[in-house]
Amino acid sequence: MILGLAHSLAADTVYVRDTIYVPLRGGQSAEHRILHRGIRSGTALERIQTNDDSGYTQVKMESGGLEGWIQSQYLVDEPIARVRLKQTEGRLLDLEASYQKKLLIQQDIETKQIELSDSNETLQTKNDILTEELTNLTQLAANVIAIDEENKQLRDEQTKLVEQMDAVSVANQELQSSTDQQWFLRGAGTILIGLLVGFWLSRRIYHKHGSGGWS
Repeated sequence: MILGLAHSLAADTVYVRDTIYVPLRGGQSAEHRILHRGIRSGTALERIQTNDDSGYTQVKMESGGLEGWIQSQYLVDEPIARVRLKQTEGRLLDLEASYQKKLLIQQDIETKQIELSDSNETLQTKNDILTEELTNLTQLAANVIAIDEENKQLRDEQTKLVEQMDAVSVANQELQSSTDQQWFLRGAGTILIGLLVGFWLSRRIYHKHGSGGWS
């Protein structure tokens, strides 16, 4: 019997097939004591070893760790349809939950995109305003520079005009002084001429009266 045992290289999992209840026995025959009267189909068991000669497989229950032998014909390597359906339903629920979660994330992303779009439009508006203000400031700065140049030219012209006015004032003063001298000389000349004429007339009168007296 020992030679008939097919030892697995490593313990794996098997399932009770269909909807039945299979007894778990203490040995590899129907005469051995029943350790568990009804293992429900679909129950996962850990397979320890299989004896092809006796048609029994040694298994270990996941719940409680009870070990025993069960007929190999009741074991399959894949879960039964009911279990697979339940597993599929579980996966579907997980997928639905994952979908809902991703949907919420997508909605949140779309909301943030809308907010970012609105924020971008606001920033664009502010940028346009700032650009216009910068353009105005640039033009104003250019105007200030031009006005400063004009003021500099006006100051230069004013300085030249002041210098010209000073020169004209000096020339005027010199001319006024020259004119006063000319008027003084003219007046002195006139007086001198008057004196000479008076002297000449008096001499003539004197000579005339003198001549009359002598005759």
